[in-house]
Amino acid sequence: MTFPTRFTRTVDLYGHDGMTRLRQAGVVVVGLGGVGAHAAVALARSGIGRLHLIDFDTVTTSSLNRHPVAGPDDVGRTKVDVLASFFASTCPDTIVTTEASRLTAANLPTLLPAADTEAFGTVIDAIDAVPDKVALLVHAMVQGRRTICSAGAAGKIDPGGLCSGSLADTRVCPLARKVRKGVREADVDPTDIVAVWSEEAPRPPIESPADEPHLRRRQPSNMMLPGMVGYALAAEAVALVARG
Repeated sequence: MTFPTRFTRTVDLYGHDGMTRLRQAGVVVVGLGGVGAHAAVALARSGIGRLHLIDFDTVTTSSLNRHPVAGPDDVGRTKVDVLASFFASTCPDTIVTTEASRLTAANLPTLLPAADTEAFGTVIDAIDAVPDKVALLVHAMVQGRRTICSAGAAGKIDPGGLCSGSLADTRVCPLARKVRKGVREADVDPTDIVAVWSEEAPRPPIESPADEPHLRRRQPSNMMLPGMVGYALAAEAVALVARG
């Protein structure tokens, strides 16, 4: 297999066989907020051959402080469409499919059918709602997909607190604790799920913001920490795929 010139240094890093695996691989990214959007960009730039992006939400003005590619003209567009448009111009040889839906336990069999397991063998979980997050992780693990989970990235500023490893080893992060508990209650071993988390104690949410009455609470966040978590998720996925 030959590769586009833009992947020359990636081939140098992962070797010809590893790059071949990346070009042949499919990765599902669920959740395209401040974490998942960065992960998707890194995957496409790294040569993943197929991306399937799932998110129900639209870009808001408050999204712009942490989104890697959206600008003011994208406010109101679905997050999947914004990224698909970006990849069409910057990574035209990456096959991108999208689903503008909220993933739940009820629609998981439709959004991640068993028939797609071989084509999309890796799943990145970058969603926030604990029940949906647990359902996704359990579903992907039962199907035998490589599964990589983002813990909480909001309310944090210290890059030195970031860790990666097994979900079973997560510490401090309240979201990771709830997810770990839910996965175990579903009889899935969290040891087998790769996770990225921060051991910095999060700042509390802003309750009932007057300028965003549609929100119950707003999570303080910046560009850097969610971006770093997203890139770490992508790095774990690329390493797993390249090794085969």
